[in-house]
Amino acid sequence: MWQAFQEAAKSSDPEAPDLRKYASEQALKLISGSLYADRSNEQVTKGELLTDPKVTALKPTDVPTEATIVDCVNDEKWLKYKASGELVNDVPGGKHRTTATVKRTTDGWKVASFILREKGTC
Repeated sequence: MWQAFQEAAKSSDPEAPDLRKYASEQALKLISGSLYADRSNEQVTKGELLTDPKVTALKPTDVPTEATIVDCVNDEKWLKYKASGELVNDVPGGKHRTTATVKRTTDGWKVASFILREKGTC
């Protein structure tokens, strides 16, 4: 999901097909909403978003249909730019503790929801 978000953010494309391939429900709404806002503000996001996800729970444990994933999403090098090419601001990103719920669908596993905490939480 994060890789699809990074790619879509380069052009602020809320309709990028890969978003729907990896995200659904609340997660898709959050990401799409962010991209719509960036497009409206004539901004794009470029750079590198670093992740290190770890599965912390499976439900049910025998044949899982849902997983909980904890991550430390690092957006220090993933920055917003104006259409002119200059940075939106010079405030660096940070490391955000993130918890996601991933669900098995007929199309495969998709991130259904996530909580991205404020920077400095991991």
